[in-house]
Amino acid sequence: MEDNPIASGKGVLNPLQAVHEMIQGGDPDLVCTKYGISRTQLDKMMSGYQASLREAAVAGCFTLSKTNRNDPCPCGSGKKYKKCCMPGHEEARRLIPKEQLDQMEKQAKACEKLEKEVLKGFELIFSQEYERAGQFARKQIETFPEDDRLHDILLNSCLALGGYDAAFRIARERWQAAVEEKRFFEENGRHKREGVDRDLHVHSYAPSTWLERFWIAQRACAWREQYPADVGGSPQIAKTVKKLLAANDLKRFPGKQEEGFEARRLALAPVLETLQSEGPAAIPFLLPMTYNFTWASLFVPGLLHAWGYEECVRILAELSMFLYPFFSQKCLACLEQTGERAVPVISLVMEENPDFDELKAGLLNVLGNVECKESFEILAKFTEHENRYIVACACEALSRHKSPEALPILERAKQRLGSLSQIASAMKDIAQPAG
Repeated sequence: MEDNPIASGKGVLNPLQAVHEMIQGGDPDLVCTKYGISRTQLDKMMSGYQASLREAAVAGCFTLSKTNRNDPCPCGSGKKYKKCCMPGHEEARRLIPKEQLDQMEKQAKACEKLEKEVLKGFELIFSQEYERAGQFARKQIETFPEDDRLHDILLNSCLALGGYDAAFRIARERWQAAVEEKRFFEENGRHKREGVDRDLHVHSYAPSTWLERFWIAQRACAWREQYPADVGGSPQIAKTVKKLLAANDLKRFPGKQEEGFEARRLALAPVLETLQSEGPAAIPFLLPMTYNFTWASLFVPGLLHAWGYEECVRILAELSMFLYPFFSQKCLACLEQTGERAVPVISLVMEENPDFDELKAGLLNVLGNVECKESFEILAKFTEHENRYIVACACEALSRHKSPEALPILERAKQRLGSLSQIASAMKDIAQPAG
C-alpha cells in the first residue's frame, strides 16, 4: 500500500480529491482510508462543497437578476428559468443568512459593473486608442488589482506605445502570480487571491496565457536591440510601412477571415510590392506591428517568407509563438512552405528558451509535415519532454512521418503517459502495412 500523503508528510491533500471521489459514487469508508481522514472531516468537506455550490448559484442569480420566470434559463439548458435553475436559486436564498445574502448581492452588482468597464477597456484597444486604454487600465487596477484582464489591457497599451520594458515587467509578474495561483489551487481547492472568505474580486488568466504575453514582451525587448529603427533606418521605408495601417480601417474593409485579408491584400498590393523590394531593411519597422494583433500585422509573415533569408525564417519561427489566431497560422504556413530548409532554423528555436516550450506546439506540427532526418530527430527528442502536452504534440507529429523507426519511440511515450488513444492509434497506423 502507498504511504498516506498526509501522515508521511510527503504532500498536501487537495480537499477536492476526496469530494470528487464521493460525487462519483465512492464508498465513504474507503475514501476516508485512502486520504487518512475521519468521517467527520469528510462530512465537513462535503458540506463546504455543497455550500459553495449554493453560493455560486445565488451569485449567478444576482448577476442575471433580470431573468423572468418564463425566460430561457441563463445556464443555457434551453428550458424555462422556472423549470431549471430558479428553484435552486430560491432554495439557496432561503439557506443563506440575510447579511451574507446582501453582501453577495453587493459583490455581484460590483462585478457586473466591472464587466462593463472591462469591455470598454478592450474596445479602446480594438479601436487602437492605446493611450486612453492605458490610462483606463491603471485607474481600474487601483480598485481591482487582481483582475488579469485589466493588466492585459495595460500590457497591450504598453506594447503598442513602445513601452516594452514595462510590458515585460507586467507579463513576468502576472505569469509568476498565475503559476503560484495554480499551484495553490491544486493544493487547497480554492484561489489564494480570493481571500479566506472568498470575498475578494479575482479574474485570473491561466499561466499559459501570461506565458504567451511574456514571450511577446521578451521578443519586443530583444528585437528593439537587434533591429533598431532609429539607427540607420530609412524614413522612406517607415512611411511605406505606415501605409499598411490602412488595413485596420474596418469601415473601408468590413470583410472578415480570409476574405477580409484578401481584400486588403489586393487594395494594398502596391505598398506590399514596394516593401518586398526593400528587403530585410524593412524588418525594424514591421516587427512592432506584430506585438498587437491587427489586420496590418498579417502582412508581415508573407513579406518575411518572400525575402527568404535565414534570419527571416528564424523570425517567422519566433513569431509563430505569438498565438494570435490567424497570425500564428500564417507564420506556420510560411515555414511549412519553406520546407526542409526551415528545419535547422526551427531546431535552433526549439532548443532555445525552454521556459517557453509550451508555445512551440505549432512548430512541432510543422516538423511533422516536413519529413527529413533532422525533423524526425527533433520530434523524437521532444517525446521525452516533461510537459505532457508537448509530448502529445510531438507524438502526433512524429506519427505523420509514417516511419517504422517511430514505433519504439511512441511506445516509450505511451508507457510514460499511460493509455493515450492518440498514440496507440498512431502506432497502429504505422505498423499496418500499406495496401
